[in-house]
Amino acid sequence: MKLTLIRPFYHSVWESLACGYIGSYLKRYYKGDLQLKFFDGFFDSDKEIIEDSIDSDYVGFSCTSPQMKGALALATEIKRQNPRVITVFGGHHPSSLSEQTIQHPQVDIVVVGEGESGMLAILNQGMKRGIWRSQLVENLNTIPPADRQLIRQDRTLALTEKKDGERIGSILSSKGCLFNCVFCTGDHDVFPGKPRRRSVWHVLDEIEKLVSEWHIDFLKFADAEINTSLDWLQEFCREKIERGITVPWGGNIHAAIMDKATLELMKKADCREIWIGCESGSPHILREMGKGITIEQVKHVFTWAKEVGIRRRAYFMVGFPSETRSDFDLTLKLADEIDADVYGMTVLCPYPGTSLYSEKYADIDWSLTDEYSNDFWRTDSFSSEELKQLQIEFTQKFQNRLCVKQSKTVLAS
Repeated sequence: MKLTLIRPFYHSVWESLACGYIGSYLKRYYKGDLQLKFFDGFFDSDKEIIEDSIDSDYVGFSCTSPQMKGALALATEIKRQNPRVITVFGGHHPSSLSEQTIQHPQVDIVVVGEGESGMLAILNQGMKRGIWRSQLVENLNTIPPADRQLIRQDRTLALTEKKDGERIGSILSSKGCLFNCVFCTGDHDVFPGKPRRRSVWHVLDEIEKLVSEWHIDFLKFADAEINTSLDWLQEFCREKIERGITVPWGGNIHAAIMDKATLELMKKADCREIWIGCESGSPHILREMGKGITIEQVKHVFTWAKEVGIRRRAYFMVGFPSETRSDFDLTLKLADEIDADVYGMTVLCPYPGTSLYSEKYADIDWSLTDEYSNDFWRTDSFSSEELKQLQIEFTQKFQNRLCVKQSKTVLAS
C-alpha cells in the first residue's frame, strides 16, 4: 500500500505535526505493507508533490479552510495524471463541511474527525468513496510519538534556527477543548467531546526524544490549552524537574483555569512563556463570544506570571457582531493594564466550523483571507475597512511588542 500525506501550502508549518502523529499511528497499527511519504507545501513545490504522488494508492490532504483551494488544485492534477489514485481529505475544513467537500469531483473520501483512526480504517477496509466519521482514540497513549523523520523535522528546525536563533519543536499533549468560543473552529469538529490527555510520562518520553535526537532549544505545546487540568500540569512540571529535562517551553493557557502556585511550579520546570487569549476588554463582548473568562481573571494571570518571571503573550480580537467603539476602548484599556510582553490583534473571521459561519460565505476564497486580514467581515457598527483601522490603531499602540505574525514574518513551529 502506498500512501502519501500532504499538508498544502500555508504561511506557517505547525500542521505537519498532525501528519507526524498520523504517520506513526499507521506504521504501528496497519498490518499490511505500507510505503508512506509526506510533503509539505511550505517547503515542497507543487511539481515535486504531484510527481511523487501519482504512483500512490491513496493521497491524504490535511486542510484548514485557507488550504482547501491549493489542496483541490493538487488533487485535480494528481487524478488527471493517474485517475486510480484515491484522494482523502481531512482536517478542520473537511470535517466542518463534509457534505460540501465530498461534492468536489477530485475528492473521493472525506474524514470527519481525527486522522489517526480514520486513515487506519480507510486503509484496512480499502474504502474508495464516501464520508468516514472517525472513532475517537480514547487512550491517547496508544498513539506513538510523532514520526519526525517522516515530516522532515530538520527543515522546520533549520527555519526556526535561522529566523529565531533557536531550534523550536512542537508537541501535542491533548486533544479537545473545554470551551466553545464563537470565533474558533477549535477542536470540536475534529476532536469532539471533553478533552483527552496523554499521560505525563508519555509526553515526557517524547520530549526526551526531541531533545536528544533533534537538539531542540525550545518546546511549543500545540494544545488548544495546556491547563485544562491543573493536576496534570502540576504533575508534568514535577516529573519534568525530576527527570532533569531542562528545555524551556511554552503553551496556550486559559485564564479561567490558573493559579499563582501552578505558575510558580511552571517557572521552576523551565516554562519560559505563556500565550493567553484575552480577546476583549469588554465584559459583554466576552460573554457574546463565549470565552468563559472575566476581566479580573485575565488581570490576575498576567500579574502572577510577571511576578514569577514568565513571559506573557496576549492575543486580542476585534469584530464581534455587537461590538462598539466603547467596547474597543475597553480593549485598549485592558491591553494597557496587563502590560504584556508580546501582543497580537486579529480581526474576527467566520471560518467554516465556527458558529458565525453561514452559507452566505460559501463562495469566499479562503486562501486569500485569514484572521489577520479579510475584506468581507463587517459588524453592526463597523465596515470591513473600519475594522482594519481598529486593528492598525491597536498594533501601532503596541508596535514595539507585536507577535511575529503581526509584523508580517512567517511563524513556524
